[in-house]
Amino acid sequence: MGFQLGPKFLRRAPKGWLPARAFPVKHSAYEHNNNDPEGGETVIETSAGLTVTWRVECDGHEPYEFSEQRTAPTWLLQGITGGGKRWYSLRIRPQYGLMKDVGVPGVVNPQDPHELWVDWDRAYEEHEVAWAREARVQREKAKRSGTFDHVVDRVINPFAGSLRAEDEQRLDEALEEDRAARAAVEGTWASVLDAEHESESAELKRRMEELERIQKEGRRVPAMVVARAETDRMFAGVPVVVLTFEIVEDGRRRHVVFEHMYGPRHATRYTPGAQVDVWIDPLDPNAICPGR
Repeated sequence: MGFQLGPKFLRRAPKGWLPARAFPVKHSAYEHNNNDPEGGETVIETSAGLTVTWRVECDGHEPYEFSEQRTAPTWLLQGITGGGKRWYSLRIRPQYGLMKDVGVPGVVNPQDPHELWVDWDRAYEEHEVAWAREARVQREKAKRSGTFDHVVDRVINPFAGSLRAEDEQRLDEALEEDRAARAAVEGTWASVLDAEHESESAELKRRMEELERIQKEGRRVPAMVVARAETDRMFAGVPVVVLTFEIVEDGRRRHVVFEHMYGPRHATRYTPGAQVDVWIDPLDPNAICPGR
């Protein structure tokens, strides 16, 4: 097995642990806050932080989920620098970070199923195959969508390659997703959208009431924004943004992922490095209400 980055610096898989595969139900990868306190240049990142909820599948056991923060390779950041298997490597072909349907191979402690050793080397090699397929599918989608999209895709995605026979199923799924999205925009599913809008409005009201309750009943602590990810999802007509906060409480630091709806103007309040206050739910330490 390959080089292990987290949760501990083990270069070999622990003996006696059980083979498993973990799928990221939701995750946020972020750069460490390594700014020079003297005001110098930012330290070069050799690893990334990862806040993740895993769904673990292990032969002979029921699948289970758990959440954790750990150190991970820089290719999870989906950036250009460090986009290869190692932090100092570059990858010129398209890559899409940690993919939910691919997951990662590893082993789990039979005494504690929440101790997961990940083989990041094998995970990268498996993701390379999935990234290449996704790039070919995106290229074919652009080709079928129209001349302008195809020209743009060839410029920004020059190494994708042509669609292969084994990609057809994934292409069909992607095209169906696009057709469904267009149908919703065009009003073909007007009745469904009305029902969804009513449901979203009720959920948004419930969520705002919950945040007000946390702010009223919770304890206020300092925090720092360590990551902000704009998703392609919308809720009640507002973009969904995923924020990762580093919370300092009783001299200890931990990360909490917060997902909410923010317009572009409000989202700028939470740039990485921003110092804010958050209120913590007395009933759930992972439920928070961010302040300004």
